[in-house]
Amino acid sequence: MVLVLSTLHQLLAQLLALPELHTAILLTPEGQLISVASDISRSKDQARIVAGVSGEVWQETREQGHGMVESELGRIVVLPVVKDQDPEADALDPLLLLALNSTNSVEWENLLAKGKTLVDHIAPSMDKFRRDHSQAARSPTVVISSDRPSR
Repeated sequence: MVLVLSTLHQLLAQLLALPELHTAILLTPEGQLISVASDISRSKDQARIVAGVSGEVWQETREQGHGMVESELGRIVVLPVVKDQDPEADALDPLLLLALNSTNSVEWENLLAKGKTLVDHIAPSMDKFRRDHSQAARSPTVVISSDRPSR
């Protein structure tokens, strides 16, 4: 599977509702940025800070299935990019997280709904990639040996 960053960026940009919902980020659970869409007036450093906070929020709230925090950065919602009904997904870390950052005027329910819309769109591809990757990792190693004595 190949992640097409331009497509991911376009999907993130479609979530924005400027100036209130101003930043959408795809990141790893470790906090590494994959793709960012934000208001052009926001700096790259602000996106990095949101990504860092989002990674911490996820680690603290993962049992709840999503994270929400209100801070000086505004409201941040963090969602795992997995299908809701996937029991295997609950046992594993998600490959990606979606973080949305808005002003305090945006309702939590609206942030969650927008985020879940995108997650539902891209999660099937990510789940397939994770299954394929985990199956490849579990495949037995084939050792080819010869009857000839080694020298």
